[in-house]
Amino acid sequence: MYLRQKHTYAFFMLLAACLLVEESIAIVDSDTSGAEIMEQVQKRHQQFPYIYEEQSMVMEDRHGDRDTRKVRRYSRLEANGTVNFLLLFDYPQEVKGVALLASRNPDGKMSKYIYLPALGERLIESTGEGSNDNFLGTDFSVENLTGEVLSDHYYARREDREIEGVNYFILDVYKANDQPIEKQVLRRHFIRQDNLYITLTHHFDKQSRISRIQSHHDLKAVDGDMWRANMILIEDKRQEHQSLIKVSRRIFSHDYVPAEVFTAEWLYENYPYIEPTEELDIDISEIMAEETTE
Repeated sequence: MYLRQKHTYAFFMLLAACLLVEESIAIVDSDTSGAEIMEQVQKRHQQFPYIYEEQSMVMEDRHGDRDTRKVRRYSRLEANGTVNFLLLFDYPQEVKGVALLASRNPDGKMSKYIYLPALGERLIESTGEGSNDNFLGTDFSVENLTGEVLSDHYYARREDREIEGVNYFILDVYKANDQPIEKQVLRRHFIRQDNLYITLTHHFDKQSRISRIQSHHDLKAVDGDMWRANMILIEDKRQEHQSLIKVSRRIFSHDYVPAEVFTAEWLYENYPYIEPTEELDIDISEIMAEETTE
């Protein structure tokens, strides 16, 4: 009796899985627009309410020299639709407590601040926009880390492509308010058709040349149809520099993402002012110059 029930349950689970696959295939066809595909991408892999991650960030320059940092990432979706985000550096000691604090309102408006313990209790507003504004010496921009706002962009669907046996939707991304004569492709997304996950993005400069390549690896299903990449690589073609994020731990739990971590007061209390070293002074000067010239 137990075996019969077990086999019956397995059959229905398999049937349900097949129906879900059929549904995922049916939602996108040849007439589906680029914007509709991106809406499906966001819906499928939408921001989980509470995410805590421990990451290693490895940067390598053109000479093969490497710099490794340990990072914690917190994200929280509030009831009103606001998304709060914190990227906090733990290692090495000279960057411990350096943080990116960001918030996206329900209307898509972003606010971004950088905290440097060596400067005391103050937040530096980050005014850089777009996916080519590097964050704190890495090859990642704030937009790379927090995701793009769909309403700020226009998505042009290109011909589907098969690459190494995998079928992809190809979307070119433009600023939404660009006039037709001024339209310049910002980036090109390669979206797997089997799970609607963006695994490759080409970022273009003003001359429409590929300036950076962002790729996602070691994909894992984490909750139903939701997928996450355990490794993200950004390659800067002009600087011959690259940055790799590797996720070593990921927890979906309210307990790991309390609301207070997204406040300046929490940062000031847990990572108070430190006396800067000469090496850290140089880094801060470079960061301040980047923030004021963007």
